[in-house]
Amino acid sequence: MNAIDRPQFQPGPPPLGVRNPDEIATVEVNGRRYDDWESVWVQHRWTEDCPLFRFTAVERDPLPRYNNFEKLQFKPGDLCAIYLGGLLAVAGVILVRQVAYDANSHGIMLQGKGVQWYAATSSIEHKDHNFDGKTFTQVAQEVLAPTGIAGIPVGDIDNTPFKRLQSEPGETVWNFLERIARPRGVILGSDHMGNLLLIGQHSGLSDGDLVEGYNILKCQAVWNAEHLYSKYGVLGQSPANNEQNGAQQSEQAAAVGGSAKRYRPLWTSAEQPVWSVAELARRAQNENKWNEGTFLNVSITTPGWFQSRATTVDGRPMLFPWRAGSHYRVNSPMAIVNRILKAETVTYTQDNQAGTLTQLDLKNPAALNGSVPGQVDDAWNEAAREVVGALATPAAGPAFPTYPTRMP
Repeated sequence: MNAIDRPQFQPGPPPLGVRNPDEIATVEVNGRRYDDWESVWVQHRWTEDCPLFRFTAVERDPLPRYNNFEKLQFKPGDLCAIYLGGLLAVAGVILVRQVAYDANSHGIMLQGKGVQWYAATSSIEHKDHNFDGKTFTQVAQEVLAPTGIAGIPVGDIDNTPFKRLQSEPGETVWNFLERIARPRGVILGSDHMGNLLLIGQHSGLSDGDLVEGYNILKCQAVWNAEHLYSKYGVLGQSPANNEQNGAQQSEQAAAVGGSAKRYRPLWTSAEQPVWSVAELARRAQNENKWNEGTFLNVSITTPGWFQSRATTVDGRPMLFPWRAGSHYRVNSPMAIVNRILKAETVTYTQDNQAGTLTQLDLKNPAALNGSVPGQVDDAWNEAAREVVGALATPAAGPAFPTYPTRMP
């Protein structure tokens, strides 16, 4: 179903003095609610540790009459729920409150993050920091358990057990999990409900449409080859034992192909001991994914916070918000035609000048461990699957082309 076929709610302007309920942002703290904001900024970052938010409120009456702000007594450290159009947007915590005034106005700004911030920035407390023989999912659940934040698997997680695994004293939960996720091909992320995400390989179809001339206000597509290499290699080693010793133990290497047109290898050292070339190859595939995934970046601005609004059989409204981590079909003849991309970051904004908007930052799904059935995300994706000669002496590359000193 394309955007034209999808059921849409196209209301006329609300009655004079009545606010559109789909465009009301509400912050709730301990049952107290405030929704009279001058500006709203909420950002979901699917591959980061937590969402972010920022709100401002301004009162332009003479200062002795700021009765409305008496409702706004939220303070740093308060847990909060943020709703956009009545749907939960962030389970968060207020971290900064800023007050400024002059003779004519009185302003307040609140800033904060999703509650995952507590867990992600916590140092690991563990009796011996030893996680030998455990899988990535088991380790994640163990270090997250004391924080009260859940680690939700997305897709297929490589749960090959770690033969030897230690966390460093003082290492934070996020830094530790991100480090051990690399050789397993897992991406860490977060959602709007206060969970951390353990993102493995997954697939999905389009969750909506972004169409030029219909719901795209602005579009910027950038192709950037600066981070493309011809080969992505990883060097590693593991403790010697009866099965692995000598060069087999101390000189491990694996590499996968890249899409650069000329010889340009990139070698990286493994962050921790590995026990097979297969582990190094997976780590090299991730290096390919992170670098080549920067090749295409698309930023699209669309009106409102919801892609559509429909009515169910019982008459209740059903909203379809734009979500980070979802797949969207982009059809813009001036940029990209009929291509499904994945939203890495979604930013919801509102102010008196621009109105209510959503900005989606999209990438090839493969760069975020996603895939779309029937869609090839780029030639580099195929190159990343093939392990190439790691430390072999490279064959001489083709000579650089020569050009006449004067145009023919």
